[in-house]
Amino acid sequence: MRRRWFALLPTGDASRAAEYLRSLLEGRESFPPRAAVVLGSGLSGACPALDKELEVPFEEVPGWPESSVPGHRGCLRFGSRDGRGVLVQLGRLHYYEGHDMATVTLPVQVMHLLGVERVLLTNAAGGLNPTYLQGSLMLVRDHINLMGENPLRGVKDPSGRPVFLDLSRLYREDVGDRLVQEASAMGVELYEGVLVAMAGPTYETPAELRFLRVVGGDAVSMSLVPEAIVAHYLGMAVTGISVITNVWDLRRPLPLSHGEVLEAAESAAAPLAKLIEAWLDAGI
Repeated sequence: MRRRWFALLPTGDASRAAEYLRSLLEGRESFPPRAAVVLGSGLSGACPALDKELEVPFEEVPGWPESSVPGHRGCLRFGSRDGRGVLVQLGRLHYYEGHDMATVTLPVQVMHLLGVERVLLTNAAGGLNPTYLQGSLMLVRDHINLMGENPLRGVKDPSGRPVFLDLSRLYREDVGDRLVQEASAMGVELYEGVLVAMAGPTYETPAELRFLRVVGGDAVSMSLVPEAIVAHYLGMAVTGISVITNVWDLRRPLPLSHGEVLEAAESAAAPLAKLIEAWLDAGI
């Protein structure tokens, strides 16, 4: 597994956070965690069952901001599954909260420092593809970043040059293929599509929704993509799954609230949990 070291944060927040967590975890079966799962809006109910759990609230970790968004538990859960260390992040940090990209991607930097080699990122997303159903799941095969910012902006390679990172294979195709097979065997509806990332916090206008569909988007969200880019840069194997919390009628979109998004996300927790456990148990 290719691994890279870099500092997005000149303040060393990622290093301080990792050192603190390491002090809590060393000697436990859950250390080092080799696999990590990030659960987004309303998805805490999909947390897999782990042995010998240790839960750490975000606010207890040095340099880690509290989560200010409803539907995000705001904690890290460490444990083991079949003797292998696992880290589950319940809730995330968002660009629309006012954080810079270094802070938004701090969690994956910390994961890297703790030894995580593969990560499954989940989020809530609005469906652009009219064939999608509310409450179903979409495997992220690719993305379109329209957030107006790149988390690797300003990062230099060892020679001092800007990072030019190939993203053509960001989302692991073999892992995605395996998850599609697992989903089919379990009777779980798993679409495959392209996720569009927007900055938020506003939902899209009707014209923007039509544009996003025309340029190839199957779903749209305000998260996941920055973390995926940085995790890929650090050498982690990245998998993404979006929960389709609503399907936009591109001719006449209906008003949407964050509460409705959370309600739909929570209803999809059970099938998502099955896929997460398949991902963990298969070591894919």
